[in-house]
Amino acid sequence: MFAVLPRRLLAGSGETPPSETVCFAAVGVGGQGRSDLKGLGGLGRVVAVADVDPRCIAATKKFLPDVQVFEDYREMYDRSGKSFDAVLVATPDHWHALPTVGAMQMGKHVYTEKPMARTVWEIRKLMEAARKHNVVTMMGNQGHSFASHQTFKSWVGKGLLGEIREVHTWTTMRLLDSKSKIAELADKEQVPNGLNWDRWIGPAEYHPYSHYFAPGLWRAWTPFGTGNPGDWGCHLLDPICDALNLRSPSRITAEVTPDWDPKRDALAFPNSSRIRYEYELSNNKTMTVLWHDGEFCNEVPRPAALEEGRELGNRVVPKQWNAGAVVYGSKNVLKYGSHGADACRVIPETAMRGMIRNIREEEKSKPGFWMTNIGSHFEDFVTAIKIGRKSNNPFETAGHVAENAALGAIAIRHPGVRLEWDHQAMRFKNSDSASAMVTPRYRKGYALTV
Repeated sequence: MFAVLPRRLLAGSGETPPSETVCFAAVGVGGQGRSDLKGLGGLGRVVAVADVDPRCIAATKKFLPDVQVFEDYREMYDRSGKSFDAVLVATPDHWHALPTVGAMQMGKHVYTEKPMARTVWEIRKLMEAARKHNVVTMMGNQGHSFASHQTFKSWVGKGLLGEIREVHTWTTMRLLDSKSKIAELADKEQVPNGLNWDRWIGPAEYHPYSHYFAPGLWRAWTPFGTGNPGDWGCHLLDPICDALNLRSPSRITAEVTPDWDPKRDALAFPNSSRIRYEYELSNNKTMTVLWHDGEFCNEVPRPAALEEGRELGNRVVPKQWNAGAVVYGSKNVLKYGSHGADACRVIPETAMRGMIRNIREEEKSKPGFWMTNIGSHFEDFVTAIKIGRKSNNPFETAGHVAENAALGAIAIRHPGVRLEWDHQAMRFKNSDSASAMVTPRYRKGYALTV
């Protein structure tokens, strides 16, 4: 396990490693994976990549012509494991857990794309593995490293919003209208040349190849993705979860597109949803987060404090997308954008100016009140590896927001049911069918062991 030291330094050891180039391997080099590699590659060196789709490999070779390529990540780990220090996992959600845990078991640092994993059980296993193997970990919701995220967290921590009572989030981005495509899945399609479809399916429930599944539409289908909550929850819920140190909700209730049926359409996520998360706080009060996606975005209430003539940005407009949140506090109301509480501001702006003006100058000058330049998510990950500390978004904490997203994906498959969640027991108190979705059913030949 320690064969590649001193290049790799276990997080938290307190030692300072030599100033060496961090070498990366990647599992999954589709669109998001290639984008991540360009960011990480500028801070180190990419030496090996693995993907079951030769089209993705070919696209990667265009900007990494000398990189080693593999179809099976396990072969990459076995044959090239000594040549890299950290692993990027950017596969579809159903493939996140296995290569991530495998990398940690080798003592490799891991950057895994959001939402960390497809199911709550897998997310908990990744959190457990991070504690056990003591490597640098990071979830790829890059907004967590935005200055706006830290500013929002600072303002909440200083009590400038007062007691936060309710939050409304929305994303107008749509997934594929998967329900309407279910019948077409029966049509036999030729697997693209070279694509290892059985390996693409991996641990998930098997379905014959369809271009509606891959390469880019898998999020819309329940065996492979986590729907809109998994896609956007780790962006929109992250600032409020981090600022208030939220864990799991006690209760969660969803409404969905009216013509979606949980049994008939079980393979597809609903096109639109509204999810009500209820959190029991330490002061014995309940805080509510209301999630909206698709057509439900049009029903996000307009804050009374919003200036006349200004739009909230919640309306569904064809071929456009927007996302954001409104945070209602007892002192002030705040609006933020999609990633990392982007462009957070108290509304109306006159109230924001008053809030700032009334704060003593020495307080405003302290680090953390206004965060303006703190580096990128990738920079933080690489720095954490080099100096032996945790990243700013390690699995141990990022897992909580990922769990909220995964719970939302379960709730929208049980519309109209006020699900009661037992965080410790990791089950729903009042729904066996919802509890069955907490843990994945891996295909024969696949198992996750920490």
